[in-house]
Amino acid sequence: MLAQICQFLAVDSSYFPQNEHIIIGDRSNEGCFLVHYFLNLCEKQNRPVCVIGLSQSFHHYNTVAHKLGTNLLSACDENKNLHFIEGLKLLGGCFDVVSTDSDISKPFLEFVNGISTPLLQYIQSSVDKLTQIECPVDNVHGPVVIVDDLSVLLTAGASAKDIILLLNGLRRIVSSQKVKGSLITFSSLEKEDEEIEEVWAYMSHISTLKIEVSALSSGFCKDVHGQMKIEWQDSCTKPRKSNSKHTQFKLSDKSVDLFASGMSAAVL
Repeated sequence: MLAQICQFLAVDSSYFPQNEHIIIGDRSNEGCFLVHYFLNLCEKQNRPVCVIGLSQSFHHYNTVAHKLGTNLLSACDENKNLHFIEGLKLLGGCFDVVSTDSDISKPFLEFVNGISTPLLQYIQSSVDKLTQIECPVDNVHGPVVIVDDLSVLLTAGASAKDIILLLNGLRRIVSSQKVKGSLITFSSLEKEDEEIEEVWAYMSHISTLKIEVSALSSGFCKDVHGQMKIEWQDSCTKPRKSNSKHTQFKLSDKSVDLFASGMSAAVL
């Protein structure tokens, strides 16, 4: 799985780049495999990672990681190079009157109410701890922040403006001289949802690598689960020529197969 996706995305499997803002938009309900790919890639490189899990619990990520040969529990408890923020649980605590996690949930509650600073400070504290880790790999850059899934914040009551302000804050954190890291954001997309489309349009403007996953235009196929379009884009810190590629993919329990559009016998 790692080798094939790395080749398609032009990502060095042994050297994750710094100062990248990678965005993943999913219109198919199948694109979450890319979140696990990037998380697994960073762990195999001993890259410090802060995951803000808004759509799934830590148990879910760890179960998938086990299938891919990575132990996230060890990364959290022993190596200390993974910080997982239980965003789904903490968001739920905002609306639970009997929750015992009200103080921990407060940054999320204030964000839903339009105040982003406490949540950014909460994330900043995790990233700061990761920057203090002495990594055994000499060429490893700063921490990677992974957000999964931004659309959950809209469902919880945040506005598109709130999320755009949060994104700007996260970009400032990871691109600072102290951190020198990268940001990966995942979002489920719906054309009928104007707010998430507004957020996606903004994300597309500021990203360095844009990945959009969608269902096959020809309809359902049991042997081809979707298609993927990627675009490399210019940025202030990483000038490059804009370029794009397309592929189709098939998911299995522990891997994903990529093939050029129209090359699978299932859709010929």
